[in-house]
Amino acid sequence: MKLLTPTKETVLQAILKSSFLNLFARIFGYLKQVAIAVLIGFSLDTDAFFLALSLLGLFLTFTDVFDSLGVPNLVRARQRSFEEFQNLAGVLLTFTTLLAVIVSSLSVVLSPIVVNIAFGYSEPEKKLLREYFLLLIPYLFFSFFFHHFGAIHRSLRHFTVYFFGELLFSFFSFLFITLGLFFTKNPKVLPVSVSLAQFLATVYIFLVSKPYWEIKFYIDRTVKGMLKQFVQLVGVYSVFHLYMLVDRVFASYLPHKSVSALAYGWMVAMIPKGLFKFENIVITSLSEVNAEWSKVKFYLIRIFLFSLPFVAFIFIFAPYIVELLFGYGSFSVVDSELTSTATRFYVLSLPFVFLWVVFYRIFQIKDKIKLIILISSFTLVLNSLLNYLLIFKLELNLTGICIATDLSYFILIFLSSTLLRKIS
Repeated sequence: MKLLTPTKETVLQAILKSSFLNLFARIFGYLKQVAIAVLIGFSLDTDAFFLALSLLGLFLTFTDVFDSLGVPNLVRARQRSFEEFQNLAGVLLTFTTLLAVIVSSLSVVLSPIVVNIAFGYSEPEKKLLREYFLLLIPYLFFSFFFHHFGAIHRSLRHFTVYFFGELLFSFFSFLFITLGLFFTKNPKVLPVSVSLAQFLATVYIFLVSKPYWEIKFYIDRTVKGMLKQFVQLVGVYSVFHLYMLVDRVFASYLPHKSVSALAYGWMVAMIPKGLFKFENIVITSLSEVNAEWSKVKFYLIRIFLFSLPFVAFIFIFAPYIVELLFGYGSFSVVDSELTSTATRFYVLSLPFVFLWVVFYRIFQIKDKIKLIILISSFTLVLNSLLNYLLIFKLELNLTGICIATDLSYFILIFLSSTLLRKIS
């Protein structure tokens, strides 16, 4: 089976196969959300689950770094020699294992402090939030190894392996959540199912990656450069998680169900982003030509234009889409109205989200990570200030949170494109 014996693929083949696998992965992902909405609806528990996921994002940032750190360096090592590629893969596995143990342990130790970020929650609500957070720690731990081996296979143009692993995670999380909620109605099923699904997906990609199980340790110029890049990329990757965290922290001041509505609204608004993960494919092509401007411009223009019809469609038909996807069972009229509002205003960020995940990879390839850290840090602070202004001063509540995100992403892309043109 090709899923167990990976073969090299072209970018076109990867786009076709990954789009097919992603389609099913997104279907199961959205069916999972449908199951939650229909079987238990929105509540304090679902708010706690989605906020716990956002808090976990502070630590998941370290796993996401492999998408940008691993692939370009592994590609360059492969181009020099396969022996160098295997040696670097071994060093990365050593680093991954140490990081998985350290970061997962820290997340447990710091959990009493981390949950206090939910400023709008009472002490009993923070206690509930911590329970959900701790049940998601296995998901964090196994994510390190999933992303590590995923980076190896994508650097070898074995794209199907990575995307099939994502499909397995999506399928098993849907299956466990649906069965668990149907039989128990206990919301604690949510974090347990996510953690178990990540474990099974990691087992698959681990078994397929048998030639790259070797652990090695050495320090050379490449490894030193990667360690330096790692520290810088943590700052870049944390921005996406922090954007979501800021939104949900401010939503903790709003009535219950607001955090869940934001999570669902973002999910629906980003459906096209979930189906078409261009960034996981184009990074290989861009790395091979050191992100030449002609190639960069080729991708950016087409990705931006590609996103616009989706923005118009989702903005206009948001209430109907939400009702069609979730308007059954325990999903109330209030749940539907809140989710429709969040979807309509979040989708305005879609073109900028598409471009952002490509932009920061381009800056990383060009070794200009400090610039993107400065830009993203500035817009993150701006996002917080806009949230405060729109919620507490202008009283726009849920709509204000979404608009703050839209404006922040727009400024992020504007500043990124301005700098990229200057350095290219």
